[in-house]
Amino acid sequence: MLKKLPRYKAHISRRGNHRALVSVAAAGTLLSTALSWGAAPAAVASSKTATITVAYGSTYVFDTTQLATNFWTNLQKQFDAANPGAKLDLVPIPGSYDDIINKLSLMYRSGNPPDLAELPTAQIGVWAQSGYLKPLNSFLKSASWWMQFPAVVRSEGTFGGKVYAVDHGENTSLMYYNAQLLAKAGVTVPWHPRNWGDILAAAKAVQKHYNNVIPLWLAAGTGSGTNGILQGGGNLIDGCPVATIYQKSSSKWVVDSPCLRDVMNFYRQVYKGGLGASVSDLFSPSAVTAPLTLFKQGKLAIAVGSNYYGGAWQPAVCGPCWPGATKVMRTAPIPTENGQAPGTASTLGGWDIAMSASTHNAGLAWKAMNMLEDEEFIVDAANWAGWVPPNTKYATAPAYDRFAPPYQVAAAEVLPDATLTPSQAAYTEWGHAFEVATGDIASNPKSTTVQDAISALESDANSSLGPSEVTTIK
Repeated sequence: MLKKLPRYKAHISRRGNHRALVSVAAAGTLLSTALSWGAAPAAVASSKTATITVAYGSTYVFDTTQLATNFWTNLQKQFDAANPGAKLDLVPIPGSYDDIINKLSLMYRSGNPPDLAELPTAQIGVWAQSGYLKPLNSFLKSASWWMQFPAVVRSEGTFGGKVYAVDHGENTSLMYYNAQLLAKAGVTVPWHPRNWGDILAAAKAVQKHYNNVIPLWLAAGTGSGTNGILQGGGNLIDGCPVATIYQKSSSKWVVDSPCLRDVMNFYRQVYKGGLGASVSDLFSPSAVTAPLTLFKQGKLAIAVGSNYYGGAWQPAVCGPCWPGATKVMRTAPIPTENGQAPGTASTLGGWDIAMSASTHNAGLAWKAMNMLEDEEFIVDAANWAGWVPPNTKYATAPAYDRFAPPYQVAAAEVLPDATLTPSQAAYTEWGHAFEVATGDIASNPKSTTVQDAISALESDANSSLGPSEVTTIK
């Protein structure tokens, strides 16, 4: 039975270059396509001389359009050379996140889907449930690289025991800090926060020493869509002793729990204490990338940020260029709430490659997918799209490490213990409710209590998801 597809909220790119609202039309297309297709037809045998297609985001996913072109044309060249008589056709999709989703929806609805598609993690569940994607279990049995993915990465495209997508690149989170600013404020560097209290203590030391430096960047409000959770409060949730956004036992979304109350209390301490950024920065459409410039300007001391920060300062990306970043910028794992095992916390989300359920050339399509998991392509994608390699073997490859040392390896080290972002269709609804609550705290920190924030989260989730879809954990 098909469930109601959610309204979609703003989704911001990692680099913040594009603001994208996944339209109601896209949701309608997904639903109508699923209804018209029903069960997807079985794929027929592959031809060794066939043409297969791969659709990908040409301007949104990678850091620059040229880097995306370089990556995909290299795949095309190598695939064609390795498969005489066969041909790989590229289907670039320009524009933002919603443009990618809308275009793919139209291609499926017209009965002419690509054999392979580049999909964001958060959409895999929706597309799998709609019957668009082919299970890959039979192919993965012989894939040597599959078991080199940490268990959490393998689970990313898995639903009901079937694997519908394989990872293309991941985003993890870290604490970034200006070592010079912290040292002058009396904080011991290298800085190794062991719990949330240590983060607050360092931020307070910075506040006491400087008048014009933001002590701590912690994303709040709805301006960044669910990326604000991926690069912000989601890391706090993942650091709770009992971290639950979606309760599998009841198939409901959690709107009140000890964890959520602790997270809201942390937000309140940050913003009521004057430790956080201004609302104008937090609520900006480019909020997710604001720390990159603030760090360069010496106006920010600490941030809960994403793995791509270090690469963004490199000449190949320049978002912004900062040759001197390595002289002052350091990282530390995000600690769990009380320092409990495993000691570190990180969200996890990225982009995956999926095969169409209606492909007539599954064998050739798999050859292209398999090639994309080679070291060359995994490392190029990680460097050029701001990702962490999903394959732990390649996370220490010199070409990856040297692209933006020491940030690359640090980001890869937290991947095995990271927590996967929910990929159920309704996550955007819950995420919006969570961000309404954090936005209320950032906007009115003195008057917004923890209970007020929880009430705001619950109210918004009840409105969008329905009371029967949410639950409370005592």
